[in-house]
Amino acid sequence: MGQRRRKMKQKKHIDADWAGLPDNILEVIFERLNLMDCMSISDVCKSWRRVVAQELSDCQGHGFPWLLMSGEKDKRVRTCISILQEQEWEMLLPEAYGRYCWGSYQEWLILVRDLGSYKLDIGLFNPFTRKQVDLPGEWNLNHKMVLSGPPSLENCIFMLIQSDSQTLAFWVPGAQSWLQHKLDGEPFVDGVFSNGSFYLIGNDYNICEIKGANIFAAIKRDDASAPVAFHIERHYHEVTMPDEHENNGVLKYLVESCGELLLVCRFYSTKPDAVLVTHYFEVYSLDFSRMSWKRVESLGDQILFLGKCCSRSVSSSGLGLNVTDRIYFSNDHAVPWWNEWDSEHLVGILNRLGLDNSGTKDWGIFSLGNKNHETLSIQFRGNRDRWGPVWFTAPQWWCCKNFTLT
Repeated sequence: MGQRRRKMKQKKHIDADWAGLPDNILEVIFERLNLMDCMSISDVCKSWRRVVAQELSDCQGHGFPWLLMSGEKDKRVRTCISILQEQEWEMLLPEAYGRYCWGSYQEWLILVRDLGSYKLDIGLFNPFTRKQVDLPGEWNLNHKMVLSGPPSLENCIFMLIQSDSQTLAFWVPGAQSWLQHKLDGEPFVDGVFSNGSFYLIGNDYNICEIKGANIFAAIKRDDASAPVAFHIERHYHEVTMPDEHENNGVLKYLVESCGELLLVCRFYSTKPDAVLVTHYFEVYSLDFSRMSWKRVESLGDQILFLGKCCSRSVSSSGLGLNVTDRIYFSNDHAVPWWNEWDSEHLVGILNRLGLDNSGTKDWGIFSLGNKNHETLSIQFRGNRDRWGPVWFTAPQWWCCKNFTLT
């Protein structure tokens, strides 16, 4: 009896070889964890970190929202900041030297080189895989690019929104040039791709819809290598707005969120010395059955990241964060159709005008559940004169490799 007890006691003190767990068992475990937990568990040992990075390498769009700071086009090292992780990273990007960062799609950066004479060289670059997608050159007439999906896909549609009219330009892989689609009216202020369609909004609250399938059909009919302008079928929706808003002093963002089309209204001061001082936000969801904007009181599991050419919606539980109803926003310019390369002469304008620049701002955080709009909950850093930074996604597999196990 005493011998049996000794054997049982010995078994209790046997150490488990956690580092030796089979990869398939680790993969099952990691699939059930959020991003923050995966970051933590990958720090256990090198073999676990290897499996985490390998398991997540094919996950498109999964990662941490980061900011790429502006005003660094002539640097080979760009400053990146994660507000959620409170980390700063100097990323070596020689491919981006001499280029402005115009926007992003997930982990892809939209890079622009100003060639002068109103001509632009446009391309997309993935700083984590080093892949590049070169696009045909274009005139400096546009203020935003919208993608239908990852730019590496053959069926991806690229859309440019022109600055001074409702003219759009489309490009698909294999086309020799941008295909122009001309409309009449005031320019669109924002656009997004959702559920197979491009949606655009102007100074009012109505929506223009263009289905992706119609674009491919028109390009195939007209031969993508030949025309400069072509015709596509579009749908114009008059959408009712329950609240009365003036167009002056509001920026509009369209955001795709879990299949919903959201309109985020950012209200700011129109005082001459305010530059861009944000007061509060309101969020609406498009009711397609009634074609009306419905006020959103809670974002649920989603948190929003707003910026010119780079807005997105992210699951807070998927990230592993205990936050709700948050809107993270960058210091966008009040004029939506301006670009960084058009506005370098404005750098330092507050000092030249003799205005106080001590309350400088680059980004902020707004709580949608804050009923008292007089006290906007904001955290800021940086120079308000500088162009707003760009949101992009730092893939989780890359973060696991670079921010764990020193």
